[in-house]
Amino acid sequence: MLTGALVIALAAVAAVAPTPPDAAGAFGGRAQGSTVELNAVTAAGKIAESQAVDPALRTREYTRADLCGTEAGLQMNADCSGYAATASPPECEGLDPVPPVWVRERTSPSDPWQGWSLALGWSCPQDALPVFTITDFRRLPITPSVLTIQPPRDEVFVNMPTIVYTNPAVQTFTTTLLGFPVEVEATPTRFTWDFGDGSEPIVTTSPGHPYPDHDIAYPYPYEGTYTITLTTEFTGRYRLAGATTWLPVVGTATTTTTSPPITAVEHRTHLVDQNCIENPDGPWCDS
Repeated sequence: MLTGALVIALAAVAAVAPTPPDAAGAFGGRAQGSTVELNAVTAAGKIAESQAVDPALRTREYTRADLCGTEAGLQMNADCSGYAATASPPECEGLDPVPPVWVRERTSPSDPWQGWSLALGWSCPQDALPVFTITDFRRLPITPSVLTIQPPRDEVFVNMPTIVYTNPAVQTFTTTLLGFPVEVEATPTRFTWDFGDGSEPIVTTSPGHPYPDHDIAYPYPYEGTYTITLTTEFTGRYRLAGATTWLPVVGTATTTTTSPPITAVEHRTHLVDQNCIENPDGPWCDS
């Protein structure tokens, strides 16, 4: 299955003359060697466009019909040998397939119509889905990752590990793309932890874990007040609502989360008399 465009072999559809993409009423697409590429999204628009013209003045008409031959009162071209691929609709992952598009032309409104010719074979709604671009993806309201610090206070000890982690939950969205209902998933795949003291950031695919299973921690070597910044990189995929096949978004989106300031402090033990040692919880003395 092709996304966004269908390719029809001209050798198999000898009755179809490829129309220049810039011609009035033509489908968006281009001829390449023995194939002509027609965009299914544009096809629907051109059908509506041609039908908006006064029937008495039309020189080109489009319609959808299931089979070659006589369909819905329309006399298609008698020779259907080249249209075998249109005889059976495709499987569309539980969605209804879209019937073929037929076209007929005449030189002027006073001339008789030529026979109907196949312009676009059976397709699936997924084939008409435009590409969900990285620009579309980055416009989504992706929630920045929650940054959690252990110990959970605004003061940490120098040379003791400050543990960080986040929630790697997949975020889901429902939106529209050129009128098509689309489901999108944003998955966090890479995390950059900047501890704010000029040290090299930690870049990892792990979201981290809380104590005692932590795998991302940093011991501040010097006293000071710092903020930790988490940059999360998201990859995306999308599909037509109701379909089962996901398509990748080319590119990534990022969010940034900054912690409240934390202060790294240093507590040193030292002798206060012959038998006592000063420590953060008060002096400890031999009995």
